[in-house]
Amino acid sequence: MSHADPEQLAGLALDPTDGPAEVREHAETCPECAGLVAAFTGVRRRAGADALVPPPAGLRAQVLAEVRAGQADPRTGPEPAEPSPRRGVPLWLAGIAAALALLAGIGLGRIGAGDTEAPEAGAPPADTGTVVAATALTALDSDAERGEASAVQTDDTFTIRVSASDLGDEPGVHEVWLINVDGERMISIGLLASGDEGEFAVPMRLIDQGYRIVDISVEPEDGDPTHSGVSIARGQLA
Repeated sequence: MSHADPEQLAGLALDPTDGPAEVREHAETCPECAGLVAAFTGVRRRAGADALVPPPAGLRAQVLAEVRAGQADPRTGPEPAEPSPRRGVPLWLAGIAAALALLAGIGLGRIGAGDTEAPEAGAPPADTGTVVAATALTALDSDAERGEASAVQTDDTFTIRVSASDLGDEPGVHEVWLINVDGERMISIGLLASGDEGEFAVPMRLIDQGYRIVDISVEPEDGDPTHSGVSIARGQLA
């Protein structure tokens, strides 16, 4: 089957047993759809565990229309430039930024809940970038969830965003690496210094060259710059 409908993928983020069996099976084997489910799941986790409430009237249809059209947030006016086709990014994936910003309209019911400050009058909307790839992070020795990572393009900047959890309490620091899909090369992009979340600016050419596997390791504070060999979470951007 072709890529699953974003509405059905959002349903899987709310309830993994939701939707037709063929959609669930497709999401398990398709990297693009699995990445979108992981992104939706991460937004729900960060939104909290409040009870679901009905979204404002008409918002659901508006969000889905914008996602299918591959446009940015409909409230901001001009649509952003499309992601570079040389990375093979599906057009529907370019709409993830709008879906993440307005996921409440699909079922979380967080918009207008009063738990965020209104932007200053007259201030331009913040550019949160376009998610061009995403992945769920899991433990290497099991399927246990460890968070998610995404690749975000904002103007001429490319950022790897990592949000991890349940990384254990082994002594040391949590370091983030990009591993090449050839399995032979890796580059450290920084430490998770603020809890288990971080953003790391990287050259776009690294992603084009195959550095798509996000790895989180536990590193002893011994001054050795090489990988310790103790990876606690990993996922491949797609």
